[in-house]
Amino acid sequence: MSQRERRSPTRDDAGFTLAEMMVAISIFLTLLVLVLSGTITVSRALKDTRQFTAINEQARVATERLTRELRQASEILAVSIPSTTDGPAMMTFGVDFNGNRRLDDVAADPEVLTYRYDPTDDQLTLTANDAAGDAVTQPILSDDVTGFTLDYRSSLWQYDTNADGITSWTEIDATTGVGNKNGVLDAPELAKIDLVVISLTVLKGTHRQTYQTEVGLRNQAQS
Repeated sequence: MSQRERRSPTRDDAGFTLAEMMVAISIFLTLLVLVLSGTITVSRALKDTRQFTAINEQARVATERLTRELRQASEILAVSIPSTTDGPAMMTFGVDFNGNRRLDDVAADPEVLTYRYDPTDDQLTLTANDAAGDAVTQPILSDDVTGFTLDYRSSLWQYDTNADGITSWTEIDATTGVGNKNGVLDAPELAKIDLVVISLTVLKGTHRQTYQTEVGLRNQAQS
């Protein structure tokens, strides 16, 4: 076979050119970045959802615990309302757990409980004395509480002066011979309070959840 008769290499036999390789690598890298970006986004979303689910469950348990204890309360001893005081939202109440008809502040299972929410640290805490008589404060919910309010009401409809179907503590306070008209929820009004509306809000990332419930004090003896 002569030199002329030899078949010249065609384009198909030449392999990939440098330009083609660069284009292929660019496409591969682009796809890789998209896949990794999607994986990271999904991973972050799953982590965020798990975290919110966890704090959401803690908030539910905390609300149910407070509701259960408050429902058994024999009396509300003291409160602090942020709109009328400079302190945090706070409520101290007594629960006669052992049925001896008195509140045992020092016991294995203390019966004087104080729930407090301080917006400066986003914590909901519970304070009670231990068996030695020392006050012990423990967080019920930490870092993620963005709102905690307690609205005090009474089932004594005769003091509902504005006829809106709700007897608020302010209406009791303003009633001659019932409240002391000092604009503070203290002993005269607390003796008439047997309903508490609890509102608890938690925030995790962009997820916000609010729990609200009304609790009747079954053992409250109104005077």
